[in-house]
Order: sequence, then C-alpha cells, then structure tokens
Amino acid sequence: MATEIPVPDGQVTKRTLNFFWLTDCSASMGGKKIATLNQAIREALPLIQKAVESHPQVQIMMSAIKFSDEAEWHIGPEAVPLERFVWSELSSDGLTATAKALRMLGQALSIERMPRRGFPPVCILISDGFSTDPEEEYNGAIAELNKLPWGMKAIRLAIALGEETEYNEKELLKFVNQPGVGLLKAHNAEELLTYIKWASTEATLSSSRSKSKDLRDDTSNVVLSTPPPTITSSTEPF
Repeated sequence: MATEIPVPDGQVTKRTLNFFWLTDCSASMGGKKIATLNQAIREALPLIQKAVESHPQVQIMMSAIKFSDEAEWHIGPEAVPLERFVWSELSSDGLTATAKALRMLGQALSIERMPRRGFPPVCILISDGFSTDPEEEYNGAIAELNKLPWGMKAIRLAIALGEETEYNEKELLKFVNQPGVGLLKAHNAEELLTYIKWASTEATLSSSRSKSKDLRDDTSNVVLSTPPPTITSSTEPF
C-alpha cells in the first residue's frame, strides 16, 4: 500500500488525488482528433493546477494509459506530481483495446497501489470508437472497477469523439458513474477542447472539496455540476 509522506511542523498535510487519463490512440483517432486531444490535455494542465491553488492540502499525482492494439502506460505506472507532469505526444495506429485499458486502470486503483487516505481519484476516458476487445472482457473490466473501493469512489467520466454512429454510447456509459453528466459528446475540435478542460478541472475541484478521504468513510460518491452545453459554431466536425 502507498504510504503518506510526513511534512514538517507548520506545513499543510497533503493528501493524494490520483488522476488518470485513458486515451484512445487507435487508427481512427488519426489526424485532427489526435492533434486536438494532445493540445487539449496540454492546455488543461495549467488550468487544473490553478483550480487547486486554493486547496493546498491536495497533491495531484497524474498518470496516463493509452490503448490501441494493446493497452500500455503512456506516462506511468509511477504517477507524476502535477507540477512536474509533461504530456508526451500521442500518435495513432491499430485497434481499440478499451477493455485492456480498463483492466490496467483497475490494477492501478487496487488497495495495494493506492493510499488508504486520499481524495477520490479522477479517471477520464477518451475514445472515438467501439471496443475491439470481446464484449465479455469489456463487461468484466467494468465489473472489476465497480467492485474496487477506489473504483467505486473514483470520479469516472468519458468523452466520445465524432458522430454517434462511430462509437458505442452504451458501452462508454458503463464506465461513467456520474448520471447527471452522462457521456460527453465532442463532435468537433472546439467541443473536445471545452469538455477536456471542464471535465478535468471540475472533477479535480469536486474531489478536492470531498470529505471522503479514507476508504473506511461510508459516504456517497462525489457529484459534479452540470457540464457546459453543446457548442454551436462553424468548426468543422471530426
């Protein structure tokens, strides 16, 4: 189990907020999608840092899983403090091994890997297609997440790219545990930028305000505010 680092007298005791990006980098994500995704996450990082300036007790530890034919750590498995986190450029190729990525996330959220006391983790899944893993494997990965103490307490959001016919909405919604938010649908680059920035900052702030800092706390999940409306603009669709 991860341990907490003691701090000198007079300093604020920090608790960990683990933040996970799960990013689809399959072939269909090529071109404008992957370029906008890379840009959006880079732009979101300083916004997240600014959002928690008024919460000095929060130490954000960030990592990222990417998936195409397989799932692998893009940045990790050791999480990086937000102030030192640098987003590495993603390229696109292959299939969409979403279930494998969810299993990796489940392993990272295990009691052995996570601190006992901490803020609810933030997990953001971004994809533009159907999982190419078998359906039973996908459902099994979701079931594992739903059984894990930190999997249940996590703020889990999903952003879908493109037209509704290009991805499996029901499949992605199984990952989401915010009924009031649902699936965030980005039809163009402007919407993707907006949703990534909103999801990452709102989830981080909501987790930071949470009173649930211990696995023994029997409290309900963090509930987010209403997401921004769909943007109407001249931006070309993906």
